[in-house]
Amino acid sequence: MYPALSYAVDEPSLAWDNAKRPRSAGLFEIRPPAVSIDALPIYDTDLDTVIGYREEFAGVSHIYALDGSIQISEKPLESPLFDPFDALFIVGGLWRAGLRGFTEWGARGVGVALGQATLFGLRTRYYALLQQPLRFAATPLAHMSEAGRYVPVHILRLAIRHGKRFSDPKGHSGIFQYTCPMVRNGTRYVLDVVVRERDYTVLHFAYKHIK
Repeated sequence: MYPALSYAVDEPSLAWDNAKRPRSAGLFEIRPPAVSIDALPIYDTDLDTVIGYREEFAGVSHIYALDGSIQISEKPLESPLFDPFDALFIVGGLWRAGLRGFTEWGARGVGVALGQATLFGLRTRYYALLQQPLRFAATPLAHMSEAGRYVPVHILRLAIRHGKRFSDPKGHSGIFQYTCPMVRNGTRYVLDVVVRERDYTVLHFAYKHIK
């Protein structure tokens, strides 16, 4: 299944500069297991990423962070009635509660008002994922600059946190593969990440379309 993989156990561990990420890569998400499939992503235009999820039961709003933690509000958010064509709730930038339109990725969304404490909490948990150590071997580091191969660091981190853990497909000790469902621009994929766990260096990552 992985005949072309050429990484070795002792490959150098290199840092990734997030400023080099390709702008045209798309909108990614990995949904925590505790989050219902019916919850809509909350897309932050200022950060250009999904920072959480929101769903509502009988007027009670449930807001989930990327780590799966939840905040419950007894009052519904200041947003219009749900439109079945909406794919995202959107915060940041010029978006305001009730404003409908399309993101630059082509997803239809509606602006939603979040309390400052809630928005701060969602952003804080997103930043926490970025700050956790994750380095790269030379080949996957090069892929991080290619729009067709790039995967955001926090998505790789979520795959390691929520994905299924397997022994290294090449049989090396101390190296593991994580496999996790992922969505990019509304299309479902499976993401594979191979990690040397002693220093959390990514030796390989790739995603394939779910037919």
